[in-house]
Amino acid sequence: MSASRGFVCVTYRHTTPEEDHLPSRFVTCSGTLLLIEGALYFLTAGHVLKELRGLRENKHVIIENASLADVFGYKRVSDTPIPFDLKNAHLSFIDDEEMGLDFGVIPLGPHHARLLQKNGMVALTEENWIKQDQIEIEGYTMLGFPAERTSERISGFSTVHIEATMFAVRRPQPDQNHRKTLYPRFTGQLDSNLPLKSIEGMSGGLIFGFQSQPQLRYWVVAIQSSWERQTKMIYGCSLPVLGSLMTHWARENIAILRELDSNTSEICLSVPNATLPLSTVRCP
Repeated sequence: MSASRGFVCVTYRHTTPEEDHLPSRFVTCSGTLLLIEGALYFLTAGHVLKELRGLRENKHVIIENASLADVFGYKRVSDTPIPFDLKNAHLSFIDDEEMGLDFGVIPLGPHHARLLQKNGMVALTEENWIKQDQIEIEGYTMLGFPAERTSERISGFSTVHIEATMFAVRRPQPDQNHRKTLYPRFTGQLDSNLPLKSIEGMSGGLIFGFQSQPQLRYWVVAIQSSWERQTKMIYGCSLPVLGSLMTHWARENIAILRELDSNTSEICLSVPNATLPLSTVRCP
C-alpha cells in the first residue's frame, strides 16, 4: 500500500461575526482511515477533536464547508474532496498524557466508505499492527500538513494551499530522558536541520516505520501527538496500542464512551475491563 493511499484529512472553514469582513479561516486535520471489526473511522489525534468540539460549542464560531480530502493517493480517480457534515459528526476522543493516549475517531457511514474506496483509499486494519512487535524497524518518517505550509484563510478565488510534508525521524538513545507514560508511545527526534520552523498542524499525521530487507516494506507505527520545540522531541500515540484497545472494546462489546453532548463522546478508560494488559502491546 502506498503511504498516500491511507492518508486522508478533514478540512473545514470557520468564521466569526467579528471576522465576517475577512476570508474564512481554513483548518486541516491530518489523519487516516481505520477499520475496526467492519466499522470505518477517520482517525486523528484526540486533542484535535477536542479542539474541534470547542469550536462547535462556541456560539460565536460558524463552521462552514467541511470535507474529507482523499486526494493524495496516486491511484485516485477524483481530485474533488468529499463533502462532509462535520457540524453533526460524532466525535470520540481521549487526550491523556499520563496514559500516553491521544487519539480520536469519527465514524464514517457506508456512503463515505464507498466514495473513499472508489478513490483508491485503503484503511488500516489489524494486519498492520498485530505483529509489529516482531519487526525490526530500520528507520522512521512522519507525514502530515505543517501549518506553515497550509493556507490560513480561503483566498479571494476560493482556493487554498495544502502541502503534505514527509521527513525522517530518528529514535533517541534508550537512556535518553523523555516523559514516561502508562501505555508505551512512540518517541522520536527531529533533525536539527529540518527546514520547518515548527511542526504545528501535523498532529494526527502518520509516523511510518520502514524495513528494507528482504524488500522495502513499511507500517504505520503511530499518529503524531505532541512535540517539544527546544529539544525537537516528538511523541506519537502508538497504533498497536490504540488499535488493540479499540479492537478489544469492539469484540467484547465494552461501553467505553462517556457522552459529552449529542454528538460528542469522551473515551473513558476508567470503565472496568476497558484496558488491556500492557504486555499485549509494544511500540516498536
